[in-house]
Amino acid sequence: MVEHPISIDTKKSYKDIMQCISRMQNGEISKILCKMGIVYRMNYGVSIPHLRQLVTDFKPNNELAFILWEKDIRETKILASILFESNTVTFEQALEIASKLNNQELVEQFSRNLFSRLPFLVLFMERCLDGTSWEKMLALYSAGWYIRQHGESIDIIKQLCYSYVDELNTVENNQLHQSILFVLQSLSMHSELMRLEIKEKAHQLMNSENCSIRRLGEEFLWLNAN
Repeated sequence: MVEHPISIDTKKSYKDIMQCISRMQNGEISKILCKMGIVYRMNYGVSIPHLRQLVTDFKPNNELAFILWEKDIRETKILASILFESNTVTFEQALEIASKLNNQELVEQFSRNLFSRLPFLVLFMERCLDGTSWEKMLALYSAGWYIRQHGESIDIIKQLCYSYVDELNTVENNQLHQSILFVLQSLSMHSELMRLEIKEKAHQLMNSENCSIRRLGEEFLWLNAN
């Protein structure tokens, strides 16, 4: 994605980041992720809190972020999600990044750190909800994080999510259903009126012929029993 000569400052920043990652590596975390089925070509096992602390020394920088993203290394990809300048990432670049997210950890990190902050989130959701399972999950998690971080455009995003939920009766995908649960939880936190509306939606889900969808409604109601 970086098509111009890389600046000296960016090269230095990349070198500094790799040195920090190497010092922080944790073999136990790496093994746990592998057991969970989250596999990377290279995984130093650095914890998310440590990565967030590391990145505080660097300003958002698309040139650096794209270089980190292009490396097939767990830690550089996660750091890239934080360093991207969301206001300057193009729609085409966002779609290209989204198409290469292929595990739960990356979907969760990129949805929170980058995609929920995109100025064209609604358009992005419309495209990705017609995409792969990972792209659908990315769109839904991004919607959930957006709802938690902002107060505007909630109704538009809510209707997109509702429309997608209504299409799920033939889908058996627990990870995807968990991303829907995250959206429902996020919406319910927005206001008391919204919480009551989402509880009613959960009751409707429990009437589905799809057992996974029924469990989704049951889980939401269980989490919001009080």
